[in-house]
Amino acid sequence: MAIDIPESLQKLARAAVRGVFENNLPKPDLKPLHDWFEDDGWDEVVMSVQGGCVHLEDISERFFYDEMLEENSNSDAHGSKITNEMRLLFARERIDFQLSQTEDYVHAVELKVSGHPSVFLDCYISGQGQGGWEVGWGSEYKSVQDLLDSYVGVAIGDSGSISDEKILELWNANE
Repeated sequence: MAIDIPESLQKLARAAVRGVFENNLPKPDLKPLHDWFEDDGWDEVVMSVQGGCVHLEDISERFFYDEMLEENSNSDAHGSKITNEMRLLFARERIDFQLSQTEDYVHAVELKVSGHPSVFLDCYISGQGQGGWEVGWGSEYKSVQDLLDSYVGVAIGDSGSISDEKILELWNANE
């Protein structure tokens, strides 16, 4: 759903949208627009969640080891040859578990102005425990998928978007 930007920010919103589609235009400072979203437009930010996120390298450094797989396996992995299929299953389960516990989320906030296609503002919300939430704003993108693709080395939502090859590459880096 497109967000109804106040009239006082319409010029800035148009400049942001045009800046994504017209490469020769300078990128405007969107701080006033970000501030508005964090105050009056907060419901729209929250509703734009794409999913929780975790950094794959952090998970791989802690868990992607054959010994860890053996220790945490309910199967006959103990003493038998560990296969890539077993590694992938264990890694995906670990990634999905970590995602279920995360307090960090990626949001793709739609910015729509009359006469222009929508763009999506990258908003990263990170849980700080008792310190509350930290909101960070990234760049603007033509599509939600472009925004999600910008998160290199990050799993968003579930492990399904991570290729088998990437998981095995991370696993092998630890062996």
